Amino acid sequence: MTNSEKFRPGSAIASGWVLIAFFVGFILQSFFYGGDTLVTIGICGAGAYGSYLLFLKPYVLLFDEGIKIVNPTKEITATWDLVEEIETKYSMSIHVNERTHYAWAAPAPSGRHSRRMHKTDLLPGADAPRRVGDSLKSDSGVCAYMANIRRKNFTGVSASEFEIISDNRGLFILAALILFGAAASFI
Repeated sequence: MTNSEKFRPGSAIASGWVLIAFFVGFILQSFFYGGDTLVTIGICGAGAYGSYLLFLKPYVLLFDEGIKIVNPTKEITATWDLVEEIETKYSMSIHVNERTHYAWAAPAPSGRHSRRMHKTDLLPGADAPRRVGDSLKSDSGVCAYMANIRRKNFTGVSASEFEIISDNRGLFILAALILFGAAASFI
């Protein structure tokens, strides 16, 4: 992985840390002012960990040889010669071996975003506008643009690589925190 570049939107980082601070504040408040501390730790701990999984863990790593998409439960790594297409319909996604893999870190904007598209967002010489997700004002558009540049500059490697690593520990920890909070409320 030479010349790597990590894509993670700043709005996701800000949202994740604000939510984590919010949940930690609830836990601290229950220590100082009384209350059901174990229930608060369980439920707010689950909220803080869920915020980490949804906002801070996902990212896209672009490097000269390929792309690595890290989602809450999966890591998808592929070299550029195996990537058939880079799409931005619902989020930035790659097509590898006739399967689609979505990047949680690069979501496409809502349909209302198209009303704010400027005429310079039109393809040069084309009558139809670009897809909203292709706009460089969206996370999916920026990530896809960066990936397309890397893919275009790809010169080839000796061996193609495609790997999917599933890791459900995060979901198990989240479920354990929720169950802990629920059990503590009945005790």
